[in-house]
Amino acid sequence: MKPAIISVSCSLCAANLFALTASDDASNYGIWTDTQNQGTGFLDWSLSSSGGTSGFAGHLIGDSTSGAGDINTGSNQSFSMFADSDSGAFSTAIRSFGTALSVNDVFSFKMGINFDNGNKGFNIRTAGDSIFNFNIGGGGSVSSANATLNAGAGAGYDYGGSDAMLDAVIRVIGADTIEYEISRVSSSGFQGVLFSGSVSNILNPIDNFEFYVSGTDDGQDANNFYFNSLSVSEVPEPSASAFLVGVLVLAFAARRRR
Repeated sequence: MKPAIISVSCSLCAANLFALTASDDASNYGIWTDTQNQGTGFLDWSLSSSGGTSGFAGHLIGDSTSGAGDINTGSNQSFSMFADSDSGAFSTAIRSFGTALSVNDVFSFKMGINFDNGNKGFNIRTAGDSIFNFNIGGGGSVSSANATLNAGAGAGYDYGGSDAMLDAVIRVIGADTIEYEISRVSSSGFQGVLFSGSVSNILNPIDNFEFYVSGTDDGQDANNFYFNSLSVSEVPEPSASAFLVGVLVLAFAARRRR
């Protein structure tokens, strides 16, 4: 099996240059259970899972380096989800923003995925409807159920390697439009933009998000899905390109300070 580790991080959240309106990370939690809320600016977690007919599924605070790249905060802590041994197994983690996103808000986080089996990813949502999906599927395939993922300059990078992560930044640039940039990083630094683009014609406020994992192989931490370092920041109104470059610079500076 080819490892295909991925992680998503919100670069902007760690900087103090912009107004931070929401934040949370796994080091705020000893255990992670339904209805908890140890962050600021978010509502309670809504966690659900099913092991299918014979599998295992659930949520925990774990060490991302036991199965993926290092997106830990605190004492080796990341949010972790698993759902294995049955095609019906799944785990989800849904959370609402304290206030729906508005123009110039930036939502960011880190995500770590290693083995490329099952499905692992996230949805940005209006009520129960996804307006942007990012999914890592079997064989290392990357897809979106409702958006076109435009390949970036670093799209040729292989996803494999237990030290690889993805940095992702999502910004509201208009009343009905978001832009996204997802880049690969490792402990060696920036390794290229994998996907960037925008989603338009969004009819309702973006008020919640979802992380999910389903139908993976059995028994190894490398099959788990990890994420961490959630934040929402309000930034000044730069051009789209200047914004994205600035976000990446802040991301690497923040990672080096950890």
